Amino acid sequence: MILKGNTSMQRLLATPLALLGAVAALPAFAQGGPPPGVGGRPSADTVTVGLGVGVTTSYDGAREYRVIPGGILRGTFKGHDFQLNGLQLFVDAIPNETRSKVDIELGPVAGVNFNRTGDVSDARVAALGELETAVELGARGSIGLRSVLNRTDKLAFAVTGKWDVAGAHRSHVISPSVEYSTLAGRRTFLRLAFTTEFVGKRYADYYFGIDGAGAVASGLAAWNPDGGLASIGGNVLASYSLSGRRTGWSLFGIAAYKRLQGDIAASPIVRDTGSPDQFFSSIGLGYTF
Repeated sequence: MILKGNTSMQRLLATPLALLGAVAALPAFAQGGPPPGVGGRPSADTVTVGLGVGVTTSYDGAREYRVIPGGILRGTFKGHDFQLNGLQLFVDAIPNETRSKVDIELGPVAGVNFNRTGDVSDARVAALGELETAVELGARGSIGLRSVLNRTDKLAFAVTGKWDVAGAHRSHVISPSVEYSTLAGRRTFLRLAFTTEFVGKRYADYYFGIDGAGAVASGLAAWNPDGGLASIGGNVLASYSLSGRRTGWSLFGIAAYKRLQGDIAASPIVRDTGSPDQFFSSIGLGYTF
């Protein structure tokens, strides 16, 4: 099944959701105070919504940047965390047990990938044609250790695996990460992460490969990439509670960087028209109920 749909509608969706897509590698968005699972008391039911503005590349591997709107959604219901990370929704099937030193998360993820489904800033890459929307389903699991350096912090190792079920790239993305989060005073929450991505051969070929017809149309060299390690990066997130409580208004900021690797970085789409260095930043205002 390939989602052809209405191209104008895809562009309409891709623009306001682009900020969400850019933070897809940030799997633990901060609330206005300690996030679920940090601290020594049971997590109450909460929902955080927010709006922000960000700067990100116009497509994966591009050197051009654009300013985009977006938002956040996350919360806890009956001890189960849920969060919309980028265009990916995760629901933790294991209820929080904040009195335990070991924290385990496991649950389904579902999302979409709009990469190069709309306008493309580089004429040579645009000549390769628009791509289809990928619908990706999978799972995320993590194991963390609380109170490593202080009573509010957590160090965790996480892995997310996703597979396209819509017939676009028809492949997988595996994303291991190491994440550290802590409170810095009563109002500030900090989170740092080291991230990696491994992709399948079909994913690499769909987004970064160039066949003979594409080479003629674009003027770029033909390229037949293999899968494997696609990127290495890191990010930092800070959230400042304006209310000083777990609920209420908060400010958030994100800075992220990743460097494309292997056959992905060597693709003419990156090497000749784009850049392997990919940056993202955003600021916004959120409210936790």
